[in-house]
Amino acid sequence: MALTQSQYDEIMREYERRRERSRLDAQQARRTVREKIPEYREIEEKITDLALKSAGLALDGDRDAVLRMRSEMKSLTDRQKELLAANGFSQDYLEEKYECSDCRDTGYIDGTEKCHCLKQAILRYTYRQSNIEDVLQRENFDTLTYDYYTDAECERMKEIIGQCRHFADRFGHEYENILLQGNVGVGKTFLTNCMAKAVLDKGYSVIYFTSMRLFDTLSRGIFRYDDDESWDLQKDIYSADLLIIDDLGTESVNSFVASRLFDILNERDLRKKPTIISTNLSFEDINGRYTERNFSRIFGNYKILHPDVEDIRIRKRRK
Repeated sequence: MALTQSQYDEIMREYERRRERSRLDAQQARRTVREKIPEYREIEEKITDLALKSAGLALDGDRDAVLRMRSEMKSLTDRQKELLAANGFSQDYLEEKYECSDCRDTGYIDGTEKCHCLKQAILRYTYRQSNIEDVLQRENFDTLTYDYYTDAECERMKEIIGQCRHFADRFGHEYENILLQGNVGVGKTFLTNCMAKAVLDKGYSVIYFTSMRLFDTLSRGIFRYDDDESWDLQKDIYSADLLIIDDLGTESVNSFVASRLFDILNERDLRKKPTIISTNLSFEDINGRYTERNFSRIFGNYKILHPDVEDIRIRKRRK
């Protein structure tokens, strides 16, 4: 699942477009301020003249004059801040605004380390099937509603949703795994998407797979066991900040599936990388299908959330 050079170039072109948008927005903001506040424009011109004079004096070795000019320049910049505030502009109004302030839309921290936003962009590009951004715009904590629950179910769901929010809020600070277990149509995938959206919004990398798609991908030999392959599927599954396996139990189970599931859960646990699993299976089914060691791994390391409600999809069709 390696990223080709052309794909990488396409991603980096998007970063260039982001920086260009930021630059143009900052230029427009500066024009707006200069038109609305003539004194601000005059101060800008004075600061430019002072900078040129300061450079010349520094070359001549006149240190005292340079210090005086620096003091004068500080007074001018302080006056600019006063003018911005007096005219309703924020102090950062003229600064370039970046989609990712950590890397300033370059994709790299300190020019060498891949930023979390670039890692997620690569994951999103590489695993088109796991790109759930469109779904997450519809299914998130902000769009969550209790309209389809009975009063008794509401109390139970508020508790479960509270734990899902806690998982997202504490992500990156607490190591926790979640198993959403329940019948079809009770909202497990919706809750999974809520947490995924919140985690993505915090800048962490997320890989989403339905269980069927995950093990089908693995069984077709898409893993590349090449240490030089930076972005093969196995490394991404092991190292992504959050892995989501949706609908565990919909795949055909065999020894390969049971073995790979254990490898994934065990390796991510060793690395303290959180995982969310949703399933319709009972504990007995999980134990019977995936071997006792998988059952032990899940039962011992996962917070079990069990939405015990009627099929919401049926209720929606009734309304």
